[in-house]
Amino acid sequence: MIFDKLIQEKRDTSVNVNDWNNIYSFENGYDVTPVSKQLKESTYYSCIRIISESIAKCPLQVKQETDKGEIEATDHYLYDLLNLRPNDYMNAVTVIKTFVTLGKHEGISGLYIDRQGSKVIGLYPIKIVGIIVDDIGLIKSVKNNKILYDWQGVNGETGSSFDADIIVLKDFTLDGINTRATRTILRESLDTSLKSQSYLNSLFGNGLTNKIVVQLTSDIKEEKEISKIQAKFNRIYSNNNRIFTVPAGYNVSPLNLSLSDAQFTELRLMSKKDIAGAMGVPLTFLGEIKENAKSEGHDMLNFLVNTLQVLFTAIEQEMNWKLLTSAERTKGYKIKFDMNVLLKMDKATEATVITTYVKNGVYSLNYAKKLLGLPLLGKDVTTFPSGQVTLEQMMNGNTSYTNNPPPITPQQQKEGV
Repeated sequence: MIFDKLIQEKRDTSVNVNDWNNIYSFENGYDVTPVSKQLKESTYYSCIRIISESIAKCPLQVKQETDKGEIEATDHYLYDLLNLRPNDYMNAVTVIKTFVTLGKHEGISGLYIDRQGSKVIGLYPIKIVGIIVDDIGLIKSVKNNKILYDWQGVNGETGSSFDADIIVLKDFTLDGINTRATRTILRESLDTSLKSQSYLNSLFGNGLTNKIVVQLTSDIKEEKEISKIQAKFNRIYSNNNRIFTVPAGYNVSPLNLSLSDAQFTELRLMSKKDIAGAMGVPLTFLGEIKENAKSEGHDMLNFLVNTLQVLFTAIEQEMNWKLLTSAERTKGYKIKFDMNVLLKMDKATEATVITTYVKNGVYSLNYAKKLLGLPLLGKDVTTFPSGQVTLEQMMNGNTSYTNNPPPITPQQQKEGV
């Protein structure tokens, strides 16, 4: 039973997570390895970095649904592991950032689950290099384990694990199992942008001097005579890498193509827009500020909803299913990202929002002070606005201004109220 337990087997080398890399290689061997030329493209690199760091900066928390609402389960054994140190060698930010970077760049990535008995003792980012599915298929198979992942870890460490032992993050997929990295779809835009960067490097390396052509002024057509003239030129010609001499009888003409004539700036911006749009990163995050641009907070909200939310949800679902037992899920335990980190507001807006929530009884005073990092009160207090009643109280006449007036105080009696 090959998929009931892990044993030595003959691998199907035709099944690979990124088989199309050979088909869609850019121009005869364009590098599509993990440390590839694509990461040298500034816009693509910036998009990968922004997405991975945005997710990594949101701490993972173990929470529990109780009668009093959702609370942080700080006493759960997974709390410190997820929030501080997923393994002995990496902090939580490094693990999540690596995990997301690999997922976006390679199309799929994993967190290897190191278990000791029924408890999780470590999570390690790994690169998934192959997927083997039971040849009967996911639907018809009756095996306990239907999918086997081949992976590569730190320093070339390799192994194979079943789906239950890996937190899997997938990018673009058409069948739910095999994936495609966004960079394979963006190959033409990336190729154009990389070539434009290479051209600029070459241009600056030559001191902003373009290519030239040296022509013989006389009309000589005999091949032997041309060879003699070429040899003579090679003997007389000299240069010191900056200034060169041209023998008499020769003419030098520049081969100029100005950047403005080639619409270089427009093409660079077009490539940047293509890459940023496919990666889901606002152009304002890449330094492109327009006069009609929205506020930074508005861009962050769009980025969170349209790009990051699906990644947050995918990771949370994987962790809740594979790190928590069914008994723990029944007790209300769940693993969630604290996305409030991404929604930091300016002081004026923050004051307005928190004050409104406190006045309307959404936040208690201690919770508001905790958000602001201020010392807590000895006893927590929740305030509610006066003059507000429920529809049921109004229909039943149970309001302070109908049949239940407040008692008159001695001072009011004295004043004749």
